[in-house]
Amino acid sequence: MKSGKQRKAEIKQSRLARIAKHNREINPFKGPVPEWAIPVNAAEVVYHSMFLDIPLFYVDKEFACKDCGKIEIWTARQQKWWYEVAKGNFETTAVRCRQCRDKRKAKRDAQKKHMEEISNESY
Repeated sequence: MKSGKQRKAEIKQSRLARIAKHNREINPFKGPVPEWAIPVNAAEVVYHSMFLDIPLFYVDKEFACKDCGKIEIWTARQQKWWYEVAKGNFETTAVRCRQCRDKRKAKRDAQKKHMEEISNESY
């Protein structure tokens, strides 16, 4: 018969083995995390999906701009800022390059200014 201390040690070992197995299943690289990857702070991520797991780290992603078609890279640092600081939804990704985003913002600001001028005119 085992003592309570021995049984407690066995339970602790089985829990640690189960956690290690779970972590190996989540890591898509099946090996050590690359040194250029940025770890995810899961406590800061806005996460609403039942079907999408939070990754352990951010990696650079390539995308084509929705407007001009130019191939851009969404860096791991930009992703970390978007998801953790700006609190962007975790299911969103970058779709426009910097130039197209700036053009779109300038157009939106011009429309807003125009509407304010119209509303301030006296009749």
